[in-house]
Amino acid sequence: MKRRHPEQDLQRTVAAWLDIQQRLGRLLYYAIPMGGARSKTEAAIFKGLGVKAGVPDIALVFPGGRAAFIELKIGSKKLSPTQRLFIFNATEFGAYTEVCWSLDDVIAAIKRWTSP
Repeated sequence: MKRRHPEQDLQRTVAAWLDIQQRLGRLLYYAIPMGGARSKTEAAIFKGLGVKAGVPDIALVFPGGRAAFIELKIGSKKLSPTQRLFIFNATEFGAYTEVCWSLDDVIAAIKRWTSP
């Protein structure tokens, strides 16, 4: 039986759309690969490199330098306490933040953030 990865599927769809927006010069973005199981050794290495729990899936920068973060969720999944804390802190520092459940949510958030 083939395993399903709906959150990865959503992120692939969002990444394909963001690639187009980046090629058009509308934004810069990168994905932050935080999920998945790690060995204790790998987790310790990542921690030493500055990897932090709760960081959203996607980071963006818009012309003018404004930063944004998008956390992708599927279905009724909720934010973890560390995700809520990161989003709160990022918002306090002036970054745009959004939790999105679809590509349409991502597009709507970016339109809100970039509309005059």
